[in-house]
Amino acid sequence: AALYGKLQIVGCSRAYINSLLPDWWDDAIAETQSGYQEASLRLGRLFGVQPGTLRNHDARPTLCVPSGRRFKHQVGHKEQHLDLACALAMSAARLVFKVLPAKIERVAILEARLIRECLLQENAYISFSVLLQYVWSLGIPVIFLKHIPKNTKKMAGLAFESEAQPAIVLTSGRSHGFLLFDLAHELAHIALGHVANGRCVVDQDIDAGADDPDERAANQYAIEILTGNPDCKIVPSGRVLRGPELAKAAILYGEKNRIDPLHVALNYGHTQGHWGVAQSAIKAISEGMPTDQTVLRNKLLAELRENDIDDDDLAVISRLIGARVE
Repeated sequence: AALYGKLQIVGCSRAYINSLLPDWWDDAIAETQSGYQEASLRLGRLFGVQPGTLRNHDARPTLCVPSGRRFKHQVGHKEQHLDLACALAMSAARLVFKVLPAKIERVAILEARLIRECLLQENAYISFSVLLQYVWSLGIPVIFLKHIPKNTKKMAGLAFESEAQPAIVLTSGRSHGFLLFDLAHELAHIALGHVANGRCVVDQDIDAGADDPDERAANQYAIEILTGNPDCKIVPSGRVLRGPELAKAAILYGEKNRIDPLHVALNYGHTQGHWGVAQSAIKAISEGMPTDQTVLRNKLLAELRENDIDDDDLAVISRLIGARVE
């Protein structure tokens, strides 16, 4: 009860705690002094809380988040408390790090232009699945975070390093197109050194029009990978387009310029301020395609199973990413 009470202080309800506990868990583990210490350690690792602050009855529970984290949010937005979501994301990443094969030297991340040239050698354009595969090939896991306590604010993206190992966490539930830019943006934070030396960038929102210098640089890096032009703004050559017209035009423009049609539609929507039209076009273009979240989950689970992850850890990660627990 004391341990659960401390977890509730940081924002984890009893229902949420139960949702992540392994099937074999028995509260009786904490009835002895050594068992209480073991329970503190396990729960701390699972929920991203410093175990010592759970074990010590007089200590206030402290979340495991980098002291050098930087919050990026749109001007005028109230800064939200994102520490719990960050701690859960990092807890999931550490479970992934446990099973990934160690690389003697992580593959160097190239300039945006060179990444684009490399990926276009075997692909018509850079889709979400293409970029996702590339990021994993660098030794950078990409994790989708969905299952967090109710009423907990979550970030749109998170890039960080833990013991020199980088990771990316994405949270958007928008089914097609948006995660492509989000992934490129978070990769940019890593490539540009924004998370070096244990730092962490927490993007409350990923805004293509942000004024912050680091965010602007990450946006330009991302856009250059996807389009070849760091300042690419796609506008109509004639009248403003409607949804079905934009869908057809995006496919043709994408084929000609080797840009994912979904990004063409979103770039157009952002540049023109016509998000409704862009969403209508995306719906038409993506018909029959798996969602980006499905692609992201399947890639992560495939990597984990290939590297023989522990069943308990796999169950936790499956719950956090919103996948069916098997």
